[in-house]
Amino acid sequence: MRSRFALLASLMLPLSVFLVVPAGRAPIAPVARLAPAAAEDEDELVDKVRKSIADGVAFLKNKQSDQGHWEVFPAYRGGATGLALLALLQAGVPPTDPKVQKGLAYLRDVKAEHTYVVALQTMVYVNAGQPIDRLRINANVRWLLDLRTAKGWGYSRARTVADNSNSQYALLALHEAIRSGVSVPEKDLKEIQKLYLDTQLKVGDPEVRGGALGGWGYFPGSDKRVTVTMTTAGLCNLLITGLDLNVGKSRLRPDGSAEKCGEYDENNAVVRALAYLGQAFPSEITPTNAGKVFDTPFYALYGIERAGRLTGQRFFGGHDWYEVGCRFLVKGQKADGSWGGTAAGGRGLDGDPVIATSFSLLFLAKGRTPVLISKLAYGAPSYTGWNNKRNDMKHLVDFASRELFKRQPLAWQAFDVRDRDLRAKDRKAIVQELLQSPIVFFNGHDQAPRGELRAILKEYLANGGFVVAENCCGKAHFPNFDKDLRNLVESKEGLDADLETIEPEHPLWTASGKFASSPKDFPLKGVKQGCRTVLVYSPVPLAGYWEANLTEHKQGKKAFRMGANIIAYATGLEPPRPRLTRVTIAAEEKSPRLKRGFLKVGQLRYPSTSTWKPAPKAMSNLMAEARKAGLDVTLTKGDVFPSHERVHDHRFLYMHGRGDFKEDKDNVKELRFCLKNGGLLLADACCGAPTFDKAFRRFMKTLWADDKLKLEPIPPGDELYGAELNGEPIRTVRCRVLGPDGKPTPGYREIQPLLEGVKYKGRWIVVYSRYDVGCALERSKSPDCLGHDYDSAVRLGRAAVLYALKR
Repeated sequence: MRSRFALLASLMLPLSVFLVVPAGRAPIAPVARLAPAAAEDEDELVDKVRKSIADGVAFLKNKQSDQGHWEVFPAYRGGATGLALLALLQAGVPPTDPKVQKGLAYLRDVKAEHTYVVALQTMVYVNAGQPIDRLRINANVRWLLDLRTAKGWGYSRARTVADNSNSQYALLALHEAIRSGVSVPEKDLKEIQKLYLDTQLKVGDPEVRGGALGGWGYFPGSDKRVTVTMTTAGLCNLLITGLDLNVGKSRLRPDGSAEKCGEYDENNAVVRALAYLGQAFPSEITPTNAGKVFDTPFYALYGIERAGRLTGQRFFGGHDWYEVGCRFLVKGQKADGSWGGTAAGGRGLDGDPVIATSFSLLFLAKGRTPVLISKLAYGAPSYTGWNNKRNDMKHLVDFASRELFKRQPLAWQAFDVRDRDLRAKDRKAIVQELLQSPIVFFNGHDQAPRGELRAILKEYLANGGFVVAENCCGKAHFPNFDKDLRNLVESKEGLDADLETIEPEHPLWTASGKFASSPKDFPLKGVKQGCRTVLVYSPVPLAGYWEANLTEHKQGKKAFRMGANIIAYATGLEPPRPRLTRVTIAAEEKSPRLKRGFLKVGQLRYPSTSTWKPAPKAMSNLMAEARKAGLDVTLTKGDVFPSHERVHDHRFLYMHGRGDFKEDKDNVKELRFCLKNGGLLLADACCGAPTFDKAFRRFMKTLWADDKLKLEPIPPGDELYGAELNGEPIRTVRCRVLGPDGKPTPGYREIQPLLEGVKYKGRWIVVYSRYDVGCALERSKSPDCLGHDYDSAVRLGRAAVLYALKR
């Protein structure tokens, strides 16, 4: 047994003693390892994309003429101006911006003469949302419908030979007009849909050129050369007509189940087109292969983004199309913020910097839209039952954007990794990709996720994710899904959890702060993990109402409001971050042996066996963040009682809980000695639980009764928050606190840090937060949880680690 003096000596040794100094180099100062690295690596792709968008916007603004236009081709007056304005609006430039207002004024004087121009003009008007343009949108829709031929749209009244490029712009304009409330005859949409079903190049046509079948050429029906640009055009035209024809066309039974669930006229054609894109889309785009894969890469990428967004597909051919496109664009952007030119793979229209930059911005900005919900693909690669409701998530996410997130653009995605290795080797990377969206949704008729996908979901939930499952057409019609879902949840091979009824007083039912849902309408089941529900299951139909977008239907309105409350509970009303934002998860290290000189956390146990560790991954995640800051820490932690001598093995201790507990004075001697001789205890109340807060304050009185020490506020100017310790000062944190009505505030608020501490001989030896830190470190965002957001929890936790190492 080691003596206390030996333990004390090891605790008090400066960190530099354990660092190996190579021969010929100066010794490292004790505090050298304490300076944190930058919070974000500026070389990460997400930061490069953000800068690329800003530089591209600046370029377009600088290229605007004094008259307000960006004309490139005088014969098509208004075309380039409309494209540039659309790019600026999609990149986040507000309609009130003087440059946009000047461009709008110019565009309003352009007469309707060419399909491209009228279509772009219409899209700009809809996206700008200016009341003055309502009549113009209606007039443009009538012009486009009047110009349509049996094979689509040509350039103008003088050039009526239809092509798929003009047609896709006309349809995009009609779709935007429908979205804004303008009526388009169903007859026109059906005829257009039939045109693209009939003209897709299919198996058995010996004249087809350009790779796999299932695509389209430039001229509908007669051009046998398949291209990526025209295939994305044909695919998107099918998706748009299918979406606009199905919206509001309820085929639901009284119980919410669908009569012809999963049946779409265009399904087979869409599958073939996606198969072609999967074969054609490369793992990397370079100036060398860009012109070979895509005739016009910038124009093609705009089509790829649209196809990915409308289908929800995150991957084409197993490649993340947005990441691949971003890497190509950020490398090819010129110093002035533009794209284009033959050196970058551009030719034709792509060779002009205004056109190429507009297409590039449209790809980067729209593709960057944060993903709120990932719809999980499961089953065999050919199984389509996971997607019986093709537009359910689109309509639900649109509703959430409008009602919960102040109209911030949000997206959904189909997450299909069935062609990847789902075993443990690749599992962590897949979970990290999935964690970029806060919610995973799946539904079906006859099965739920099985096999390795269960382990993916389990790891996703353990790291802050949230799962929503739904029996697509109800247990009464499809009992097998219910049986399979329960097996997924309750079996040891699955989540190994209990599926319980969500009680009427659960905060989920009113989490939005706007709508009150009822278990009488939707008797939900749930799985709890720690202090929060992490999985919600509806055995009765919800998605049929979402699919038909029945926001004004009596039961449909309830279904949308139920969805909004589930989303609000899952996210804490915090929108997700932009795509490409990396999420890392900590993994337990194989060797639990403490490396010499490395800090290892000890988590304090107390008599309650059920409430002392509600956030089991909190410290592993904090240590992973500390390691990013250059600190020598292990990702594993030890669990110790305050009465055990092993408490001395840990220079940094953590305590977290939500329930009551008591400790006798005689049981805390070892902990007291450890803290008074170099250790530090970080503690917080799980979700701000008042029961734990009261118990912890009593515990501090017991611990320090003989020393007459007590908890006191840590002042804002303390070195714990200072720049010398943290790299930059911690002046504010984001925290959900109690509002004036005694209830949690609906979102996080920017406040001064509210830590308390116990000081001994001029040094903090206890740091305590009555607002949650631990659940936040597990990325929990429950709206009933009083506590910090993830970034603030990391900053405060890392400051405590740095402070512990400094002394």
